[in-house]
Amino acid sequence: MADCRRISVLHARLVKTRDPNSLRDILLLVSSGGGASSSSLSYARRVFSEHAPVAHPFPWNAIIRAHARTAAGSPAALSLFSAMRRGGAAPDGYTFPLVLRACSLHPSPLSGLLAGCAAHALAAKLGLLSPGHPHSSNALVAFYGRHRLPCQALLAFSEIPPPRRDLVSWTALVAAASSAGHHAEALHAFRHMQAAGVAPDEAALVGAARAAGGLCSPELATWVYCYACRRRGLRVTAALGSALVVALANSGRISIARQMFDEMPIKERNLLTRTSLVCALAAHGKGKEALAMFEGMASDGLKPDHVAFIGALTACSHAGLLEEGTRLFGSMERDHGLEPMMEHYGCMVDLMGRAGMVREAHEFVQRMPIRPGPVIWRTLLGACVAHGYVDLAEHVRGEIAEVDPDHDGDYVLLSNAYGGIGRWTEKAGLREEMGHRGVPKSPGLSVPSQ
Repeated sequence: MADCRRISVLHARLVKTRDPNSLRDILLLVSSGGGASSSSLSYARRVFSEHAPVAHPFPWNAIIRAHARTAAGSPAALSLFSAMRRGGAAPDGYTFPLVLRACSLHPSPLSGLLAGCAAHALAAKLGLLSPGHPHSSNALVAFYGRHRLPCQALLAFSEIPPPRRDLVSWTALVAAASSAGHHAEALHAFRHMQAAGVAPDEAALVGAARAAGGLCSPELATWVYCYACRRRGLRVTAALGSALVVALANSGRISIARQMFDEMPIKERNLLTRTSLVCALAAHGKGKEALAMFEGMASDGLKPDHVAFIGALTACSHAGLLEEGTRLFGSMERDHGLEPMMEHYGCMVDLMGRAGMVREAHEFVQRMPIRPGPVIWRTLLGACVAHGYVDLAEHVRGEIAEVDPDHDGDYVLLSNAYGGIGRWTEKAGLREEMGHRGVPKSPGLSVPSQ
């Protein structure tokens, strides 16, 4: 509301005096700082449409910048860009980075991608890409990266002459590869960035850390962590700290990840860092530590999500904490408003199966409000075989056959169960059924002795 009042005062002065500085002040007001409210942007657009000089790019760039800050404003930014071209104002080297940012933030990814590709073609036609316009070229790399098109991002990057590849260029390339899941390529770009004499900043290190975490490589995660620690003048922000904790946790460097997490200010700990540690601790058999990390979310003012509960329930399963797991599962919907998903039901079946409560696990599956998938049934089948519930295993395999009849592992599990209790006729019959159905048995693998 304060912005609207200031725009109103400037608008009145503009109408009364026709002073172009008033329009400039309005544009600076809405295009600078942390962004303006939707009502002030709407007001500024109306004033702009009435008083903007048609042919000069500066006021157009300013009003486009004001709208290109958010996803909600990006469609208006693209509409203003179209109006700019219709009005005869020529886009310059500052226009296209703003337009490409709006395309990256567009609520409809497909619409944003198509608009960005059109902007790319227009910028090339007008000669507003490298070598003379590094801002546009860098924005193009970032645009394709945000749309997870690393090949196009690399192509745009390759067209920037090496002497003009700056920190922004390299960081955009690292982020493009990392966000698209091309983790090895992201780290390759990160190394080339260093070889080119460009010192990575926080944003580049975030991309490298995410890539190392995506590869689950302890060596690479530790390397990125050590580089960040040795980098002079680098402040480990919440974004970088979280990325490093996640990378270290995913790669099995639990102690380093935990140490770094404990050293982070509470306000910089987020749901992702805690959830990553919960899942990593659970996967490495540290069930009680994982649960303590999960319970600590409340003290940090964080609300657990579906992924955090999967980690906590997995921890309970691995640690044999049946009562605690049952309590957590019940609290999902009751205390947190989270409807359990298939993965959560699977964790509970695994938890009860490991505890030997096979009949109870079967009843739990039968009461599920969603249709059990093959993973649920196979988890139950494994529990039946492990604890000698052969008759129930026969029933469960029948359930699996209705949804996924051609998986050889189900036949092998039940066949081994028959062999374990001396029911050789049934074992042979099951193997024969596999042959009739054309279900191939995957060959076993062994490592030759040295």
